[in-house]
Amino acid sequence: SAAPVPPAQVAADIARATVLGQTGDGKQILLATCTADSALLRELGRLRELTFRQVGEGTGRSRDLDDYDLQYQHIVIWDGSAQRIAGAYRIMRGAQALARRGLAGLYSASLFRYSDDAITRIAEGLELGRSFVVPDYWGSRSLDYLWQGIGAYLQCQPGIRYLFGAVSISAALPREAREQLVAYYQRYYGGRSGLVESNQPFQYFAAPPSFGELDAGAAFDVLKANLAALGTGVPTLYRQYTDLCEPGGARFLAFGVDPDFSDSIDGLIEVDLQAIRPNKRKRYLRDAGMPA
Repeated sequence: SAAPVPPAQVAADIARATVLGQTGDGKQILLATCTADSALLRELGRLRELTFRQVGEGTGRSRDLDDYDLQYQHIVIWDGSAQRIAGAYRIMRGAQALARRGLAGLYSASLFRYSDDAITRIAEGLELGRSFVVPDYWGSRSLDYLWQGIGAYLQCQPGIRYLFGAVSISAALPREAREQLVAYYQRYYGGRSGLVESNQPFQYFAAPPSFGELDAGAAFDVLKANLAALGTGVPTLYRQYTDLCEPGGARFLAFGVDPDFSDSIDGLIEVDLQAIRPNKRKRYLRDAGMPA
């Protein structure tokens, strides 16, 4: 993989970023826009690739970067004491992308086809993607950083009702595990059909796994046990998104295969910010002026 970018160059770009706030343990939450020659962007690309490869994903290139990175803004968690990036993801307001370039301005639209109904929701939405936490920072609080970052952004950007984006399941997982995950989230957290379709729809090898008459909670216990028997578990972001909301608030609108990303499976999630659980709202959006 690529060599690290000299820390002083990254720090210089960080100094030009907008400060949104800080995490509970004192890391800075920053909002950055990057140019093609940006040291920060090169380092983000290196860290993404390094992190995604740890879980059997990644582009196979030395840095995971694409053209959308220059259009999108980047929320970066910066560990000032170590002068290191702890995590990041990129964001784009749907309304802004549609005004600039139409659907071509959205990364998710390169993977999924949106119906006209879906486009009205995109206009009220924020696309999230390429989220990662550097392995050295993996632990109990690491994903919290990313939610704190979203909360800090939403506080200064009113008018966003939905979060949406592609959430991946690694192709390194056994096929049965991938099928169990898709079957569970399609059944218990599926969106209404026809809203979105994948360009490369996920195909089951045979009949999809069935959870019988179980409710979502009991079926989740079965899913976890089945995955454990296959030596794996539920991808963290899948859990995090669905834990964030009251029932019906987080929905997977479609599942597809991403050939540019090691054939990982992408689930397109939509989160209705009005359905966030009160304890999560208090934790991440308490000052955000979000509709209660």
